[in-house]
Amino acid sequence: MPNQKQTWNFSEYKIDRDWLYAPRTYLVDSFEPFVEEIYLPEVATKPGRLQFELQEKSQACFLPVQTKLRKIKNLFLKNASKPLNLEKVFIDLRQHYPSNLAHAITIHLPIALCAKEYLHSENKNEIILIFPATLPKHIRSLFETIGFEIVCTDTAIKGTQCIYDLESLICIRSALPEIIKSTLFQSDLRNKLIQAHQGLPKNIFISRRDTRKLINEREVEAFLVKKGYEKIYMEDYSVLQQLAIVSLAEKIVAIHGAALGPLIFRGVFDIKPLKLVEIFSPAHMTNVYRIVMHQINGSWIGVRGKVWPKLIKQAYECEETKVRQYSLENFEICLESLEKAIHAQ
Repeated sequence: MPNQKQTWNFSEYKIDRDWLYAPRTYLVDSFEPFVEEIYLPEVATKPGRLQFELQEKSQACFLPVQTKLRKIKNLFLKNASKPLNLEKVFIDLRQHYPSNLAHAITIHLPIALCAKEYLHSENKNEIILIFPATLPKHIRSLFETIGFEIVCTDTAIKGTQCIYDLESLICIRSALPEIIKSTLFQSDLRNKLIQAHQGLPKNIFISRRDTRKLINEREVEAFLVKKGYEKIYMEDYSVLQQLAIVSLAEKIVAIHGAALGPLIFRGVFDIKPLKLVEIFSPAHMTNVYRIVMHQINGSWIGVRGKVWPKLIKQAYECEETKVRQYSLENFEICLESLEKAIHAQ
């Protein structure tokens, strides 16, 4: 009997308006400075589809995006190397492979989980995920923790391939928590996360060490400690602990970044809604986690940092190629805007 295609259709997911607090300025009143309170517009995810199909005796090739000389060298090595033959069904996730934990969780993990469901309907219960040889160890650990078998290689693969066609990388966002809950709610991941969370804080301030740091972090930390928050750096914890910290927290204040990717795992628990205050650099604004918080019935409020001179021209020109060119630079926030955000929840 021929293999059947399976399609997952993702509808638009629209969210209501939310509040964002910006620094105190004289732009609101020329005689007395006020914290800017911005009522954000409604936003929605993009609709799309994800389709799967089994292809027997398939061969998948991959060429890393590198310099021209490196490409030629890799192409020669690829042609010279024997393809890796796999007996189990495989899905090739080497194109647009994840560069950080959030991308792995919000794009590649749901693809892998949906593929597993599709293969189960085809009476095939095992699958191998193919990633490039350069896949970071913590991302590999994520998939292995959830129970997937991983092969990291840049060589060609032969065998039965689960072909997938995703209309766009972001359309899957509309169903993220639903996919996680429906595929992992009955798994042993819940118990693993509960055990991993023992002794870890429930009210946390997630800071950053290398890029997009807070210039006035000491002041921010001192303020948040008085409010009952504990500062953490996610890279100090194992991947399982990172998932557990975000999944089981009660209150989070966090600088926007990949550390918030595990928010969608809250769907495997029946717990009270999370309160999240997300701190943004004015050079990197996004609605990704704002949407997720609506999907998991949480409470979201944003805090935007202080604008510095070179951002002003960029903000009004809105050139797509330049709009985030300063996104990793350090920035400062206004404590008054942060205080308003926390009290508003």
